[in-house]
Amino acid sequence: MDYSFEFAERLLESADALFHESAEKDDAGRAILYLSCLSCEISLKALLESSGYSAAELRRRSHKLDELLNDIGSCTIEGTNQRATTIRSKTVVPGTANGTVGTLLKSSLSGGSVYPNEIRYGEVVKHYSPEAMLKCAKIVSNWCNEHKGQLVRAGNS
Repeated sequence: MDYSFEFAERLLESADALFHESAEKDDAGRAILYLSCLSCEISLKALLESSGYSAAELRRRSHKLDELLNDIGSCTIEGTNQRATTIRSKTVVPGTANGTVGTLLKSSLSGGSVYPNEIRYGEVVKHYSPEAMLKCAKIVSNWCNEHKGQLVRAGNS
């Protein structure tokens, strides 16, 4: 397997450590945001790879988190006819209309930074807050780990 749940978890732990130890330092927020988004990407790709997607197919998705979510949503949960779309509706920011995983991971479609290029470069990062994306990455990681080995790629039943 090319994509590792463990690697995604280490990225998440690094983002979390930065958040708790140095969130106020210059560029710490950018690093937290970057690591959180990368953790989401690797978690989603690891889950998709375990459900039958090839590493080459996943590399073609690049960093397009919304497309990875679409791929997951096209899978079914083993032993059911349910599509694996529940990840999109997981609440990240309670009390906000669009504070879900689906909304946060499609930020590039709604004018946010195109991960990772506009997070790594430039003076202004137009994205959700590092804290929100860190929470999002934790939810994505947990959801992917809970569903590891349970997703079936469409057409592979």
